[in-house]
Amino acid sequence: MRSRSPAFSAQNLARLVATCVVVAGCGTSSSTAAVDDGALSDGADAGDDGTTLGDDGFSEPENDGLDLDGGTLPLPSADAGTPIPTKLRYVLVLIKENHTFDNYFTGFPGAESATTGTLSTGATLTRPAAPTGALPKDLCHSNACGQRAYAGGKMNGFDLNGAGQLPFVRYTEAEIPNYWQYARNFVLADHFFSTTLGPSTPGHAVFWTARSLSLDNASCNNPDGGTCAGFGCKADKNTTITAYDPDTCATKTTAPCFDVPALTDHLPKDFTWSDYGGPLALMVKSVAADPGYAAHFRKQADLVTDLGAGRLANLTIAHLWSTDASEHPAASPCTGENLTVDIVNAAMKLPQWNEMAIVVTWDDWGGFYDHVAPTVHKCSNGQIFQEGFRLPAIVISPYAKKGLVLHTPTEQASVPRLVEELWGMTYMSTRDPHARDGAAGSLMGAFDFTQAPRAPLPLTKRSCP
Repeated sequence: MRSRSPAFSAQNLARLVATCVVVAGCGTSSSTAAVDDGALSDGADAGDDGTTLGDDGFSEPENDGLDLDGGTLPLPSADAGTPIPTKLRYVLVLIKENHTFDNYFTGFPGAESATTGTLSTGATLTRPAAPTGALPKDLCHSNACGQRAYAGGKMNGFDLNGAGQLPFVRYTEAEIPNYWQYARNFVLADHFFSTTLGPSTPGHAVFWTARSLSLDNASCNNPDGGTCAGFGCKADKNTTITAYDPDTCATKTTAPCFDVPALTDHLPKDFTWSDYGGPLALMVKSVAADPGYAAHFRKQADLVTDLGAGRLANLTIAHLWSTDASEHPAASPCTGENLTVDIVNAAMKLPQWNEMAIVVTWDDWGGFYDHVAPTVHKCSNGQIFQEGFRLPAIVISPYAKKGLVLHTPTEQASVPRLVEELWGMTYMSTRDPHARDGAAGSLMGAFDFTQAPRAPLPLTKRSCP
């Protein structure tokens, strides 16, 4: 399991995009390959060059977030009844780490999933249940590994990324029972895709800007080998990231600071916002230029406490990428599911529950198998950056339909679109042609605003192995 540190520095955030070494795992000539426990650790490391594929060759961001204002709690909403077109004045988005839909919800009633997987050899295997506890390793989940797994739409290259049959494991309901409880009682979207095929930062940024701002994660390139300070537009000059043109797939190395629209710059009058955990909103110039920006950023560890104190902004986006509670492999999902339960339970206790929508989703595919090929945009240079693979998404609200599996094709950019639809905001795509909110599918089908508001559903955390 990878080591983690709560200390904040760009060195902790450094993520160097590495080309994953192609390793032919699971080679078998039979039409159906049996899977044993030993096969799960095939290719645990990339090979003789010393490159470790499990974490794409870089350190993933895992800082607990920022208390830039010295620890002052975020102010509760002061919207004073600003008119909006729906009954929901509060949106809480929880973004966990690195799991596909098939990895978490294979066999969920009414959802499209697959109990078998296809190997690069053309053979099929019966996908095994994930082991109890931690996995043997992390998996490569860069764009390069994603394109290899996509295999021109055949979805049969997942065994070529240096982890053998490990990408094919599936978590059962017994291993993530509370996620399945939320899905059974609220809404599970089974055709929700990542907006960009890549690792964490591209997925996390979408929730503020309806587009990925980069293809990779920020890198510290300090010539003296020291650490880099800051994040996003507040990062020092030695911090860089790979930006890309969604039309041409041309890439360039740049500062992790972007002049693009964000949800924060067109909220309804007096609506408030908070960014918990990873300070992704700081990648937007207009956010960093606000003299009062610091009051909007809080640590991941503060969220449950703040909710318990009745502190909830109209828009709260929590990038829960710190510690094993992020669910980032190789960690077991148990600790992370328990954190989600703590947060949702705390939110449900608030008087704002009857005006609330909670979206629980994940940032990227994590290297895991999914059988549904995304609709992709192939650039003239042959690269594929958009869309990525299916991710789980659960919509929880007193107005969520009970037990619905939402089959509407949606993506990560559908979440900022949902905020805009709930509150009557103009799509960011009217100002930025690369913003996806105007084109992404709508999640509004998850709601029935004619039904009586549903009671909270507090759940019980489980003991972790």
